Amino acid sequence: MTLDLAGVLAADRVLPLFTPGDEAQAAARLAALTRAGIRAVELTHRSPGTLATFGALRGRFPALLLGAGTVLNARDADAFVQAGADFIVSPCWVPAVAAACRDRGAAYLPGAGTVREVFEAQQGGAAIVKLFPGEVLGPAFVRALLGPLPHSRVLVTGGVEPTVAGVGPWLAAGALAVGLGSALFMLDEDALEAQVTELLGFTRQEGADG
Repeated sequence: MTLDLAGVLAADRVLPLFTPGDEAQAAARLAALTRAGIRAVELTHRSPGTLATFGALRGRFPALLLGAGTVLNARDADAFVQAGADFIVSPCWVPAVAAACRDRGAAYLPGAGTVREVFEAQQGGAAIVKLFPGEVLGPAFVRALLGPLPHSRVLVTGGVEPTVAGVGPWLAAGALAVGLGSALFMLDEDALEAQVTELLGFTRQEGADG
């Protein structure tokens, strides 16, 4: 894989994420996202069939950075990395998952909801930390966090509206990128492609200005 996750997030500023159910529907969504210009997507692991679907999608989208989310143990982390995951996401810092990712050369994005949790994740080696839940923390939390921890690179997920108006305050506050989930994937594939194309036009300019 020639793409670098940190570089992609720093440039694109958005990470779409959804739970893949039916493989055909998930493939249609990924196709729409790639047509819009997306280069990294998180597929959340919330059902027993996610691993098989992930592996099939990995084969169909070899140029896309694909990550597995909601990974809570080393067994699942190993399985997803073996299935081709470029990065692993957890809702909190899980030492065993961090070790599995380190051993297999996959990026690890643990979740955090306090300054202490962000700091501890960074001390554990996380280059990017997921701030969750965004709707509870708010952009003001990002600004406050970057006071004592100015070099933090955070991906905000949870409640971020997939619009320029919804994304803008988080990027202005200093977030590296935002995760866009259920509100974005309520759209059909044509509307999804159009919405993400518009968002990338905005976020990539923000990244270039930053």
